[in-house]
Amino acid sequence: MRLLQVMGCLVSLVLVGALAKAPMVSGAAAKSPHTSQVSGDTLSTIQRRGVIRVGVAVNAPWVLQDKAGQWIGLDIDLARQFAQDMRWQIELVPTTWSTAIEDLRAGRFDVLAAGLSVTPQRALLLKYSHPYGAFALGLVVNRKSLGKDDLLTLETGEGKHKVAVLSGTVTAATAKEYLGNSDLLEINDENKAIEDLRNGTLDGLIAEQPLPDALARSYPDQLHTLDVSTYGKTAHAFAVRSEDQNLVDVVNAWLTYEDATGWIQSRKEFWIHSAAWIELMGT
Repeated sequence: MRLLQVMGCLVSLVLVGALAKAPMVSGAAAKSPHTSQVSGDTLSTIQRRGVIRVGVAVNAPWVLQDKAGQWIGLDIDLARQFAQDMRWQIELVPTTWSTAIEDLRAGRFDVLAAGLSVTPQRALLLKYSHPYGAFALGLVVNRKSLGKDDLLTLETGEGKHKVAVLSGTVTAATAKEYLGNSDLLEINDENKAIEDLRNGTLDGLIAEQPLPDALARSYPDQLHTLDVSTYGKTAHAFAVRSEDQNLVDVVNAWLTYEDATGWIQSRKEFWIHSAAWIELMGT
């Protein structure tokens, strides 16, 4: 039986529970233009309008834009397939890493899908789905600026090399801890950073794998990686508002189903275990 039949039954059961337990909306919440989205009844709202709104923030290869400006990436593939299987339309809502969590909490979208790392601190502000993968940190550097044995140079800050990192991410916080003595540049545009890295304007880029390895494999004459795997690894998941248990239950059921079918792994083979997607980036 295909997923549509299974999920149709699941959603019907979840909606019955959601309607029976729907919380009262406070006077303050009633004044919000997003009252239905922040009341804890987001699932029934999505069902009624037939559209799920997904917040996306650039974080290759989970979320990126191709040369035509279209959204692509692992999380984009997952979100689109989820919406299709649930017979919903999907609206991708651009956000930034500095505002993504607050945008979710304010009701600008229903689900955040952006290669979001799971942390207990963030769990105080939102509700995570089951994780769909764990990813180590990587560091890709310009060959002319840094050699294979120059990680200590970056850690001590000798030479004040410029290293870029996506602003507002867990990786940015980790970079400050380990590479804070170097010149850390918090960025919002990975495409521009990759261009600067290749031409030597930037000395390094720290990001979650597979981006650093994929860049080094794609541009071996210009770039290579330094091993920072000991800096840590994080799990990724989707996120909803804290009160949206019914919605996250459906997301989790879908993740479990598609993980069992092998479809999620098939998308990881392209986005995580190959470097072919680098050619799709708008660089």
